Amino acid sequence: MVSVGVIVEGSYDEAVLSEVVWNCLSSEATVICRTCGNAIQLMKKFPAFLEEFRHANNGLPVDRAIVIRDADHKNPAELIARMEDRIRDRIYSFPRKLLVIVEEMEAWLLADEEALTTVTGKHQHRIPNPETIYDPKARLEKILSDARITYTAEVARKIATTARPGILAARCSSFRKFQEAVSG
Repeated sequence: MVSVGVIVEGSYDEAVLSEVVWNCLSSEATVICRTCGNAIQLMKKFPAFLEEFRHANNGLPVDRAIVIRDADHKNPAELIARMEDRIRDRIYSFPRKLLVIVEEMEAWLLADEEALTTVTGKHQHRIPNPETIYDPKARLEKILSDARITYTAEVARKIATTARPGILAARCSSFRKFQEAVSG
């Protein structure tokens, strides 16, 4: 069994990314997720959570760790460089990956129209590259609102549960990086 430590911004990210990790791994996995509250808090807290992952799985370190944040209209390369600076002198017994989702995690939820159709009950049109949408969260909220569904962490989890990793990877370059990090 693989143990994956995941550090994310908030509860929606936790709901979605925990599901997506399980969907990406063909074997059983233990996902140990830590939420930080928002992007600013993630930048402050993730080094301590990485330290916690040294002993998170019944006293054993995780097999790998992933820190994930949204780009929030900032340069992903600069954000990753800032994250690297925060842990530059630290050595971990597990591989760790720092990722920035372009633009927001909701872009991934828009990528698989069948998953959206399953949740909304209404046919959804294919969005070839949802990472180019300026505000994917607003777009997702509009699609759900049209189906009389309020966007909650549980709704996000339902979409993520049925989303197909192959489709997400084909339509979202940041998802491919995430999938590689999860697979090790």
